[in-house]
Amino acid sequence: MTLKDFKSDFRQFCTDTWGDALECWFECAGQMHSRNLEIPVEWEYQVGAGDGMEPDSYFHEIFLNASDSELQAIGNFLFRYCEYLKYKKVNY
Repeated sequence: MTLKDFKSDFRQFCTDTWGDALECWFECAGQMHSRNLEIPVEWEYQVGAGDGMEPDSYFHEIFLNASDSELQAIGNFLFRYCEYLKYKKVNY
């Protein structure tokens, strides 16, 4: 899945801007953690229960099948998007 494909899918799925963005970003980070990929320090990510992954998440299978480089690109996008939402005060 390319970043462009992901963005298109995310737009169709997203109904709760902040909640969906966080769910997606956390799932992406959990997948990165499980693959021992480097997670940027500025994300301040700490693995949660279930090794950071939520099998019931809509994005679980998508990220499970993504390559390492795709996962990193999507994760970087989601981090920037969440920062933007905080800036716009869309977070809760």
